[in-house]
Amino acid sequence: MGGRDMDGQDVLLIAGFIVLALLALIGILAVVVHRLAAAMGAAHAPVDGYDRRLEIWGEQVPGNRLESKRADMNIGRGGNLFLYRLKFFADLTGERFRDVERTMDTFTWLYEIQGGYELPTYEDRPYLVPYLAAGSDRGVIVLPGGGFGYKSMDGEYGEGRDVARTLQRHGVSAFVLHYRANPYEYPVPLLDVQRAVRYLKYHAGALGLDPDKLGLLGFSAGGALVGGHINLVRGQDLFPEGYAPDEVDRMDDSVAAPAMIYPGLTFRYTPRALFGLFDAGAVRDPERRAQLVEGTDMVRYACRSARLPQFVAWGTRDRIVGVKGPAEYVRSARAAGAEVAEVVARGKGHAFGQRYYMADYLAWLDQVLSRAGEKPEQTSVERTR
Repeated sequence: MGGRDMDGQDVLLIAGFIVLALLALIGILAVVVHRLAAAMGAAHAPVDGYDRRLEIWGEQVPGNRLESKRADMNIGRGGNLFLYRLKFFADLTGERFRDVERTMDTFTWLYEIQGGYELPTYEDRPYLVPYLAAGSDRGVIVLPGGGFGYKSMDGEYGEGRDVARTLQRHGVSAFVLHYRANPYEYPVPLLDVQRAVRYLKYHAGALGLDPDKLGLLGFSAGGALVGGHINLVRGQDLFPEGYAPDEVDRMDDSVAAPAMIYPGLTFRYTPRALFGLFDAGAVRDPERRAQLVEGTDMVRYACRSARLPQFVAWGTRDRIVGVKGPAEYVRSARAAGAEVAEVVARGKGHAFGQRYYMADYLAWLDQVLSRAGEKPEQTSVERTR
């Protein structure tokens, strides 16, 4: 039997099926991209608990001024938020220095400022989002990451809300800090951490906290801020000229339990991230860049926190902050006499989940805060996952 030739009606039918298939494929891709963008924080979801935020500064906010941020930023024309997010993380990865100012600034502008999380002028007001545990006198300030280009608590929940709720369920009041980053420059983010500690101590009575039972828990760039607070800033006055300290600023800024999860503790292996904290001109200049790296190297200054028990968790396949920095910091801190509880997440990259560190962290935190005010003893929480 011979087959008949296709006529015009058959061609139209086949073409119709092809068009329908293409439309269905486009629809599926649109859904996938939207969900992926939302999962990656590119959908501008609200900050959890924003309506109950506690602003940590008074009338004066050191580092703020009535000027446009855009004038100080190298922002590319146009720009797709989803694609710039991918480029942001790709450009930050690597030990070799490269100029990534435009990527950093464009992503910050698209995500943080156009997304509504930060203002277009230098008038942001840092705040804490509280997750109070009834009857608890223990508190932990949670510092989300974001490579200093954004805060992961903005539209995401893994390093902010979810961690805070876990602490809350285990009888620890958590306070997620929305700190200032790019285009603000060093030491502004660390001033926000220092102020957050002092704010909680000043208001400890109203919040039901024991000021001697406070901890810091930072992730990635937030972990760098924890390391920076205990090794570079604690006990120092880094306020800019013209700022008048208030009663809160006179509070002690020490913490009992600093913890760092996949932290960036030296810029020796992440030099491109300097663009998120320092003037771009200084970062580009090799001599000045070397000075910035040396002056902020927590590995070098770990001796300053030798009396503090510390917790560090890092993954052996971390390609964002690398594996050398956290390991070197632990060795340096221990050599200086610090008691460091270490969790090594074997085979894990950056931003691994709670199941790889939280149980050990909670056990360590309970041990440290239970003896708060006493002479530290050797911690027993240390193992390799």
